[in-house]
Amino acid sequence: MDPHEPDAVYVYEVWENEAAHNDSLKLPAVRNLIKAAGPILDRRQLESSSNLTIYGGKASL
Repeated sequence: MDPHEPDAVYVYEVWENEAAHNDSLKLPAVRNLIKAAGPILDRRQLESSSNLTIYGGKASL
């Protein structure tokens, strides 16, 4: 939660590698979801991306 933007929602996805991410973007279901979510997404955030280091949790399985 961002104390400066209490109504903001942040969504992160984790892929094994960049190729897996690129493959996911080819799936019709993913493309449809991105298209449907487009009107509510903050374009400023879409133009930047982050590479995060996973230290634990379900993503580390």
